Amino acid sequence: MEQTLTNIKKVALVFFIITGLLHLGSSLLIANELYLKQAFILNKTMDIPLILTGMLYGFASLRLALTDPNKNHKMLDIILMSIIVLALAGLIFINLAIPNLN
Repeated sequence: MEQTLTNIKKVALVFFIITGLLHLGSSLLIANELYLKQAFILNKTMDIPLILTGMLYGFASLRLALTDPNKNHKMLDIILMSIIVLALAGLIFINLAIPNLN
């Protein structure tokens, strides 16, 4: 289980860096008024993956740092997964329910 969490942490870090750079790059393009249509689309679609990969990396790091590899931590795993699922559902709801002001 520990090796799986370590692999999840590594993959989540790579995706967090990629989505973060894409989100930051699209923000810079919008600020400089370059490729506005593509930058708006990229900016609006990269926020949820950025938050999700950040949470996966953070919770995997937290789980690895705070737990003993020889003990079973199913309740902690359920709580952390529930937080990620609820945050993702909340973000999707906010993106769909709140209208754009543009």
